[in-house]
Amino acid sequence: MTLGRLEKKPQNEESEIAYYKQLLRKSPNRYSYLNFLADALFRQAEYVEAIHCWKKILRKRVVNDSYRVLMKVAQAYELIGEIEHAFYYYGKAVEINPDSLNAIGKYGQMAYVLENFEDALDAFKLLTEREPYNEIAWHNLGLTYYNLGYHDQALESMEHSSTLDDESAETWYTLATIYSEEYNFSEALIALEKALLIDPSLQENARKDQSFYSLKDLSLFRFMIKA
Repeated sequence: MTLGRLEKKPQNEESEIAYYKQLLRKSPNRYSYLNFLADALFRQAEYVEAIHCWKKILRKRVVNDSYRVLMKVAQAYELIGEIEHAFYYYGKAVEINPDSLNAIGKYGQMAYVLENFEDALDAFKLLTEREPYNEIAWHNLGLTYYNLGYHDQALESMEHSSTLDDESAETWYTLATIYSEEYNFSEALIALEKALLIDPSLQENARKDQSFYSLKDLSLFRFMIKA
């Protein structure tokens, strides 16, 4: 009885892609090879071809872990900038695995980018309920509330995010902009000062940001932005 035959293992991603394509030519119905090929293509940033492979697997319903495949398809679409498709497939992943905080978060992010703030709000509210110590989820919830016109809830969410991570320049800067638009000058200046101490490069943003129009004549604000 022989021990089989020698098969040289692929040395790099490109040879791995060629290897799985060769196997598929011999066994076109071995969808496990197609899955391996898609993974190799993804690692080589061949996202469109990887999507084609994974979608074929999904159509044939021959994969046990469809959640993983849906997430990979969504991620590939996101990486090539096709956000509507990414949003759709992250949503499908949430349907299959509603307990996945990663899928919920990505679904919310894509919804926000698409200015679908209602779906983004649902996603980020769910995240903050399940992960109350997730400062990023609270930050994103605050942004979403703001874009829906709920400024009080936006401030509350952002303030909560700042208590969880007081070194986030983005959170302090966002708080400063909202306070400024609400004509709460003292809180706006306090938040802006904290943001600039953490990230001085935000001075340039603050000089141009129309949200700070109400502060433009205040000497302390002009000192902060070195106007």
